[in-house]
Parts: sequence; C-alpha cells; structure tokens
Amino acid sequence: MDSGKIMNCFMKPKSVAIIGLTRKTGPGSFNLLENMRDYGYRGKIYPVNPQAKEILGVRAYKGVEDIGAPVDLAVISTPRHHVPAILEDCAAAGIRAAIVIPQGFADADAEGKALQKKMTSIAVERGIRVLGPNTLGVVNAYSGFTSSFMPIKREKVPVGVICQSGIFFYGSSLFSWKMGKGIDIGNGCDVDFADALEYMGNDNDIKVILLHVEGTQNGKALFDVARKVARKKPIIALKTAKSESGAKAAATHSGAMIGDHAVFTAALEQCGAMVARNGEEALDLTKSFLMLPPMKGRNMAVITFTGAGAIMFIDAIESQGLHVANLSASTIKRIKDLSPVWMPIGNPLDIWPAAMKHGLERVYTTALEGALKDRNVDGVLCIAVAPEIPAMAFADATGLIRTTARRFPEKPVVAWLYGPKQHDRVQALETDGCVVGFPTVERAGRALKALYDYRRFRLQTGGSVSRYRVKAGKGRSRVRRALKNRRLLTMEDPWFLLEDYGISTVPHRFAGTREEATAAASGIGYPVALKISAPIISHKSDIGGVRLNIKGPAELKKAYSEMLKQARGQFPKSIIDGVLVQRMVEGGREVILGAKRDSQFGPVVIFGLGGIYTEILRDTAYGVAPLTRMDARRMLGRIKAAPMIEGVRGEKGLDKNFLVESMLRLSQLMVDIPEIREIDLNPVIVFENGGVAVDVKIILG
Repeated sequence: MDSGKIMNCFMKPKSVAIIGLTRKTGPGSFNLLENMRDYGYRGKIYPVNPQAKEILGVRAYKGVEDIGAPVDLAVISTPRHHVPAILEDCAAAGIRAAIVIPQGFADADAEGKALQKKMTSIAVERGIRVLGPNTLGVVNAYSGFTSSFMPIKREKVPVGVICQSGIFFYGSSLFSWKMGKGIDIGNGCDVDFADALEYMGNDNDIKVILLHVEGTQNGKALFDVARKVARKKPIIALKTAKSESGAKAAATHSGAMIGDHAVFTAALEQCGAMVARNGEEALDLTKSFLMLPPMKGRNMAVITFTGAGAIMFIDAIESQGLHVANLSASTIKRIKDLSPVWMPIGNPLDIWPAAMKHGLERVYTTALEGALKDRNVDGVLCIAVAPEIPAMAFADATGLIRTTARRFPEKPVVAWLYGPKQHDRVQALETDGCVVGFPTVERAGRALKALYDYRRFRLQTGGSVSRYRVKAGKGRSRVRRALKNRRLLTMEDPWFLLEDYGISTVPHRFAGTREEATAAASGIGYPVALKISAPIISHKSDIGGVRLNIKGPAELKKAYSEMLKQARGQFPKSIIDGVLVQRMVEGGREVILGAKRDSQFGPVVIFGLGGIYTEILRDTAYGVAPLTRMDARRMLGRIKAAPMIEGVRGEKGLDKNFLVESMLRLSQLMVDIPEIREIDLNPVIVFENGGVAVDVKIILG
C-alpha cells in the first residue's frame, strides 16, 4: 500500500477499532467513542474491551481478532507493556495503521525505550504503520474524524498542523490559531514528520502547513520532503528545544533526537520553510499566509492617525529589509487635496487632519485606495484606533479598511489598531479573511517580510533540485587507505584532496629536508610560510610549528631547524614527515569554509567570515549537502557580516562566484566521501577576483 493510502487510513478511516476503550461516559471520562461521535465521525467503530459487552450502545469485542470485518485503523490506549502484543494482533488481523496514545516509551525509562524499539521492529517486519506513541493522533475536520480523547472544536480551516505535542491540537483556545487537519507525531517510532508533511503537501484541502518540531530521528527525510512541499504551499516552522535545558526537556517529552539547533533551523530555511521564533510569530505567519496575497516587492505604504506610530513601523520594516515606498504624484495629490494647506503629505500618509475636515470614511477610503492602486506600493500598513468610549466611535476605521482591502486582493493589507479594544476590533477586522491585524508594528513587519521572502523563494527555486557534480580522483582512495591502515592523513593528503575537487589552494610544495624546503621556496617565490608536517600534531601554531613571512634562504634554513627541534622536543615519538612550504598571501579577506556530518541531516557545509567574526561573533551560515547553486548564494547572505562581502567604505567586494563554486565543490566532496567527519578550510583568502585556501584540516571518522 502506498504512503498516500496509508495516511488516508489515519486521516479518514472507514472503520476504526478502539482498543482499551473506557466504559466510563460523560464529561471528564475522556471516552474516545463519545468524542468521535460528537466530532462527526460516521464510520464503523469497533470498541475492544474484554471487560465490556457494549459501550454506548455499540457492541464491544474481547480482541481485534474477534471483529471479523475489515478495519482501517486501530487506536490503542492500553498500559504500555501490552502495546507490542496488540500491534502483532492488529497486523495478524490485516490492520495496516495504528495510533498508540499512551506515554511511557522513549520519553521515559529504559524499559519504555525497549518497548518503543520493539514497536518499530513490528512496524517494519509486519507491515503495519504506527503513529506515536505519546500522541493524540490525528484530527480531520473535513472527514469528521478525530482520535483525540480530548474534545476538539470542528472547524474546516485550510491549515494543516504537524506537531510533536497535543497542545497544538488545542491551539484555538491557547494560541488563537485554527486548524482543519492535524497530525501529532508524538515520539515518532514509525510515522514521522516526512510522512505527515508529504501527506499535507499533497492534500488539496490544505493551503498552509504549521510544523512544530522538537527533534526527529530522520532529519534528512524531513529536509527532502520539505524542499518539495515548500514549492507548492507555505510551511510555517516552529523549532523548539533551542536551549540546552529545553533540549533535555524535549528528550524526556518526546524521546526525540534534538541535534544542533542552528543546523536544524538553517536546514528548515534552506527548504523554504518560514521559521518562526516563537508561538506568537507562528500564529502571525500562519494567519498571514492563509489570509493575505504574496508581497511582490519590498515597498510599503503607511496610512496613519499618528506620526509616532508610523515612525515605529518604519523602524520595524527597515530592520527587516523592507522599505518605505515612494508614492506616485497622483497618490500624493489625492490626499493633499483633502488636507489643510499647511499639512505636508508623503509616506507615511498622516490623514488625521484631513479626516477631521472631511470625515473619516471619505479620507481613509481615498488614502487606502490610492495606496493600493499605486504601482510603487507592494503592501500597506493601516494604523488606526481601537476605541473604547462611545465618543471616539467615529474614529473606528475597521470596516473601512476591511471593505476597501477586499476590493484590491492582489496586495497585502495589514493593520495595527491601538487602544483598549484592540483584540475586539482585530477580530472584526479579520472577519472577511482579507486583512490581518497585529498587536505590534514589529510583528506586522516580520509577517510582511515572510510574505516577501516566500514569494522570492518560489521564484528563485523553480523546478527540480539540481545537483552539482565533480569527479573525484585519487583523494577518495587516499582517505580510504588511511582508514584501512588505521592512521591519520599525512599533511599532503588533504591538499591533494582539495586539488582533486578543484578547490583553489595557495601555491605550495612539500619538503622532507631543509634542502628540499629551500628549493621549494625558491620555486614558489619568497616570502613564504613554513608549516610542520606531522599527523599527530593538530594545533601546529601552539607548538611553534608555523613560521610566517620568511623572506630568504638563510632565514628559511634557520626557521626550519628551530621548528623541527622544537617539535621533536615536545613530541619525541612523533613521526615528522617534513614541512609544507607555502607562498605568503597579501591582501584579501579571510573566510572560513568547512563541513561536518550532522547527526540528523548528514553532511552540512559551513561558511563565515574569518578572524573575530567566526571566533567571537559566531557568525556562520549552514547548508545541508548536496548544495544547489542557489543554496550557496543564500548562505552568503545569511551571515550578519554579509555587507562585507559586497564591500564597505570604499573596499572592493569579494568574488562571490569563487565562494559559491568553492562551497559547491566542498559539498560534493562530503557527499562523495562519507569517511570524512569534518573538514576545515580556515582561512580561505578571498579577493575581488578569486581566492585560495591557506590551511586545511580533515578529521576522519
């Protein structure tokens, strides 16, 4: 059975066996049969409880083998030690999907972890898909099915929620969001995020997907599926367990593999998901993508009653990379004709004096129509009052904003309504589903930026993911030979490996004797650097194993002798192969390029500016390999110091094509040679044209 049909067994089953169904009924009983009926499920239900003959008028069975009819889905709610045997019974009865509700598995003790491992084995060996354990299962307002033992309001909203906690099933009351379909992964022993996301991505009922992730056992599968789904519909991703304490709590909560949060977040962004910083932002983005059109550019118009509020919004959008639009002359004239002669008109459009003169309805409608018709405007923020006292009711622009925006659906309109009745007026504003209200201008700015970013992602990504291939040479066999012989790479090996993959390196030669070093330096040209070549010595500069800016043969010979003497004094048993002679590089800017194997996503490429920017500011960008050219270009813009790549204060910019090419080749190297655990090119010196790797370190594993 294909994955789509299996997921339909979970989301819209024609028949369900409820194993371990309580005989209690009424409020507080958490009776799933009762919940399913109240929610609207009309399929066949088979209660399984050996202590009952019937529950709520429905015949009960001692075991699933006694049902004697086809069953699409089993919902299991029994003590944990019974679950593996019940799964075996379900598989024997031909049931191909099961939801395991109870906690106490990988989220608990050693026995629980062993039980979950057994469940996973049964799923693989017997061909039964398992959702959970530690889950509320699924909700589907469109088919009228829920497996939740807690009551949930049925609302057909085209939002699909994929989560790792049942709290998101009650988002309507806790976070004010709504959902039409939901899948709670729980511990994810079998059905995982990739399965759920693929289903939601192909579901025509769903327009926006909200993804809550603590961690996952298979990040690469999630990455691959998310990359496809994000091209079709927006994914709002909320990654929790960011802190060390949060990660520990998540491990006990869901038994998830948490991993490196920075890599996880970067992987989601690389897929095209809009990553929310917290629950409030997840709500903002979900509502915005559900109710608003894409934003085609960065230019915003502001219509306001208050100059201070408009300035706050300008600060907010400028920090997001959005801009204040230059309004056309015709738009300016529309408002200037209604304003007092002393009132300067621009963007922001401060319409309060005009409204006092001609009335709110005429002025606000004129201003909003003008902004939405203006070709220089990509989106509009409306700042207005949410009044409480009747005397200020005339200033309520909610209805005017809503009805005008509805007539111009091609541009996003958002609002900040300030005042004591903010919540009530925002609800009224959002009635038609064409305007979104925000409690702060900062949250409005972040939501608008996400609308712009997602549209740009879809335009840039286009068709299928292209792979950047480069032919591996002797480097791969060299790495494998080193592992086979249980030794470290020699100093020459990493450099040959870079050359195999076409990664530019500083001119260099290897020398086994002082005479060879002198000849090498003459061939390369002074000034040069000397670096000790000894597999056991990893931090060469710490023991005096690096000498820089050597200007002539006499200086080289002296440096060579001193360096080897010092190294042999500290590492008397170390095998010293000789030295690496490199030409000194002048000018340019240092960057770091590297890669590592992440526990969840596999090979990950790392980029950042060198020096203090890497060590102190920790300003780095990550990309899951294999990178596309677009992935590499995005990484250049991800770091905080990105303007330095373009060039600042008269400095020339760096060669971005060289950086992209180097990242692509490094990405492919990591894909081709799984024996490499980490590789570090630090620094790489980059110029206006081209660049060279000056140092390289490889860790095998």
